[in-house]
Amino acid sequence: MSSWKNLLLRIGDKSPEYGVSSDYKDHIDTCFGALRRELDHSHTDVLEFLLTCAEHLPHKIPLYGTLIGLINLENEDFGKQLVEKTKTMFQDALDTGNCNGVRVLMRLLTVMMCSKVLQPSSLVAVFETFLSLAATTVDEEKGNPLWQPCADFYITCILSCLPWGGAELTEQVPEDIDRVMVGVEAYLSIRKHTSDTGLSFFENDDENGEGISDKVSSLLANTYGGAFDEG
Repeated sequence: MSSWKNLLLRIGDKSPEYGVSSDYKDHIDTCFGALRRELDHSHTDVLEFLLTCAEHLPHKIPLYGTLIGLINLENEDFGKQLVEKTKTMFQDALDTGNCNGVRVLMRLLTVMMCSKVLQPSSLVAVFETFLSLAATTVDEEKGNPLWQPCADFYITCILSCLPWGGAELTEQVPEDIDRVMVGVEAYLSIRKHTSDTGLSFFENDDENGEGISDKVSSLLANTYGGAFDEG
């Protein structure tokens, strides 16, 4: 495997590729230098492998997002192509029902927004689309309330992005993110709250005042009493 690919895979890890350094900044500088040299003759390979790494190593997305931001400062065409490719992958994940892919790619889009590669308004548009889908899904006239878990998934995707870019959205587009949060609260107020009897807690006492411990003792006595007596 090429050295730049190893650097992308191992970024953030303690590995021979980065010597004795475990500092994330050193890793980013080293990896960025290798990618910058590689872009001149392996542009497409770098783009596709970078997205593959982000998709399969989502815990490293903040590092990959930083690399994307640094590359974008010197090569805006690369940044634009990467955003378009990410959007295509995101749409494919939606069309095929790849829930994990949707979550991971939304996280990547959020981090790219933080790295100044994606406009905040574009990310907010995705959030608002998901809000609309969720509200329509649980609407008794226009949607199908039985699909509420699907609607919950849309809302979960929005909320799961906030730890990665909520502060930046609040700083850059405060009114937009406030509108999104109002929409989330509105959804939570209309979704149905149902309980599964199979997951209910046992009552401490029944109508006759017999507690759970008394019932268990009685059952044990009836079941094993004869055997103990014979012994």
